[in-house]
Amino acid sequence: MRKSLLLLLALTLLLGACSRVGLAYRNLDWLIPWKLGDYVTLSNEQSAWLKPRLQEHLAWHCSVELPRYLQWLEVSQQALSNRDSASLAKQLAAFDEAMQRVAVEITPSTTELLRGLSPRQVEQLFEELEKQNEKLREEFLAPSLEQQIARRAERMSERLRPWFGTLNTQQTREVENWAQSLGAQNEIWLANRLAWQQALREALEVRRGDDFDARMTALLQERERFYTGDYQARYDANRQAMAELIVKLIGEAEDSQLERARKRLDGLHSELAAQQCQAPDGLAGR
Repeated sequence: MRKSLLLLLALTLLLGACSRVGLAYRNLDWLIPWKLGDYVTLSNEQSAWLKPRLQEHLAWHCSVELPRYLQWLEVSQQALSNRDSASLAKQLAAFDEAMQRVAVEITPSTTELLRGLSPRQVEQLFEELEKQNEKLREEFLAPSLEQQIARRAERMSERLRPWFGTLNTQQTREVENWAQSLGAQNEIWLANRLAWQQALREALEVRRGDDFDARMTALLQERERFYTGDYQARYDANRQAMAELIVKLIGEAEDSQLERARKRLDGLHSELAAQQCQAPDGLAGR
């Protein structure tokens, strides 16, 4: 069932990876129980505790979220067929809701697992995060601002290529304008990421305390509380810029590009619809 989650995440490429969806998963993906092992070596006891909870999360995701994903795809397909770029842009909000449901679902298991980490495991966690942060600095901050903007446009064009093929001249210009409008967003984004990680570090320092559950619930489900001032100030404008880019790209798309995108959505819908899953008794109503 992890495959269907990855397929769903791939759909966000059409809507852009710089939206809140991208931020949420860059912050949350390692906390989802099946990813924590990439950062921390779990003991046999911890792994044994995690296994049945992981299966429950996957069953929930398959039985409860999969039907919603299929509906999301159907709405997107209809919007694309009608060249309704405004409706397609609104799909971002529906996806935000899906990310929030995942965050709520994984919070208890994630909190309990993190509560039981040893001092060495906590140290290992932040060592791995810092290694990742250093790679991000090298990739996104080391180049000049002009290079950052150019690479941002290149990345977006690459994400769009599976959906539209080669962008036409006007679409390319719109992507370049969008990339330029974000300016020094790389620096703001990374600073925001580090601020969230610092809040996590502070929470883990008191993980045996009575307020740890509340701290982790806030970190996972109320991420906006931990936005830096700069990030918060730019959030709405960046979100609007992404929505406007979607509208322009769809509006300027050639018929062959829309047909390509439609076929891609059809393929994803068929693959998701073919998924087989069974939820534990009583789970489907959650």
